[in-house]
Amino acid sequence: MATLRRPLVQTFEKGNVQVDTPLIKRAYNLGLKAVPNFTTLSEDEIAFYEGNLDQLPVAVARGFIVPEPVLDFIVRVDRSVKPNYPDWMKKLMHPELELAGPAEYDLSQVEEWLHDDQKRGSVVGNTIYKHLQKGDNLATCLNLQDGLAIQAKGIAVFRKLFAGKAVFLWGSVVQNHFGSLRVPYLIENGGEVVVFWDWLDYSWRSDFPALRFSK
Repeated sequence: MATLRRPLVQTFEKGNVQVDTPLIKRAYNLGLKAVPNFTTLSEDEIAFYEGNLDQLPVAVARGFIVPEPVLDFIVRVDRSVKPNYPDWMKKLMHPELELAGPAEYDLSQVEEWLHDDQKRGSVVGNTIYKHLQKGDNLATCLNLQDGLAIQAKGIAVFRKLFAGKAVFLWGSVVQNHFGSLRVPYLIENGGEVVVFWDWLDYSWRSDFPALRFSK
């Protein structure tokens, strides 16, 4: 066997690796959710692991293969408990949505929705808000309760699904004491998932999607 140069990581993901190879299947069945990174292995090294699947646990134990933690995307929300709002909040615009939504869902199945103008460039938040108020669109949006539950899942889950994005929770639009409207969003900041509030007078780009439950 050729000497491995350093610990190697490859997340098990359909579309990124050949999921039908014995090596991938064996690694996944072991619960490792990681396999050697084929771009850094020689053909001899790949052939060795393919022909010696029992060596996978050994490689993990020695640090040659570093498994990532298995991420749990199931979000559980206690809809009986109202969330805490900032002191500057004067009015919740849609109190009927404050405790709305499923008690449990798969975050990986939540839709990242964009207004058509966001797909082409940018659009003012008020325009998005007016669009979402049509029909039952706003009722499908995640709210602050969901945001706090997602925040509690930790940075690894957030990065896996929403890296480089600010995801908005349009079910919890509020008004401040000056009459301005704000909406909460989640974003990575300082290695953590944080909740911020944005004015609807600002522009939204394509990396500012709304999180919505599928209809």
